[in-house]
Amino acid sequence: MPRTKQKSKQAESSPPEESGEQTAPPLRASWSGVVSLGLVNVSVKAIPLIRDKAIHFRMIHEKCETPISYKKYCEKGDEVPDSEIVFGYELTRGEYVLLRKEEIDEVKPESSSVIRLDSFIDFLEVDPHYFEKTYLLVPDRSEEPYSLLRDTMKQKGKAAIGMVTMFSRERIVLIHHYHNAMVATTMHFEDEVLDPDIAPQIAQLPTSNKEELTLAGEIVERLTAPFNLGKYHDHYRERLEQLITAKQRGEKVKIAPKKPKAEAKNLMEALRKTAESLE
Repeated sequence: MPRTKQKSKQAESSPPEESGEQTAPPLRASWSGVVSLGLVNVSVKAIPLIRDKAIHFRMIHEKCETPISYKKYCEKGDEVPDSEIVFGYELTRGEYVLLRKEEIDEVKPESSSVIRLDSFIDFLEVDPHYFEKTYLLVPDRSEEPYSLLRDTMKQKGKAAIGMVTMFSRERIVLIHHYHNAMVATTMHFEDEVLDPDIAPQIAQLPTSNKEELTLAGEIVERLTAPFNLGKYHDHYRERLEQLITAKQRGEKVKIAPKKPKAEAKNLMEALRKTAESLE
């Protein structure tokens, strides 16, 4: 029988119920404030729109089944208490500017409760690579102005952009209509996203020949279909859930052998074999 420790912090890694049905998590707001457009203020609460459904593990000492904890040591091997830890900005290898937490806190901007919108833009103008995290905005006793702003953006096909200081950091915020609600997406600043042209390997790429391009285009046409995100599943997570459930029951799990990868001698052969498999 597998060793299962009585209810503790480890229970956070328990697999879902056998029925496959999962109860919706409680909607906890991580920020509340006001969306400000001129003299129009919309009180809202921000709830993270994305749920991380990956299975997380803790490192456990197998012998006594207790979680592994970490102590802080400097490179000289001495254990260091929190009171002696400062923050270092590395100038050159091994040379640091030392800052205390209080000094860093002094220059942090104060969190704001206002998202100040300064312009409306076409949503499709925004490169999605700048997107950071998206929050569901729900009205906070502001149903009428919330509905008005949502309906106006939906009718005009526009998104609103502005700034907010959230969690002690200034952020760009894009507010747009999504389903029957408004959502706010925080964005990276322009200089935070790498320009691909900076990589020399990109500039040195060869030009595709006509025959390869034609055959690759045919493959693209055959594989073109309506967008359906629901057909994709996290198979690794599903197999982990099965493994965890089986271990709880003391059952053995049969792992299917991985299929050998087909190989092609060159690009053109790979394209032909791919096209043939789609016929």
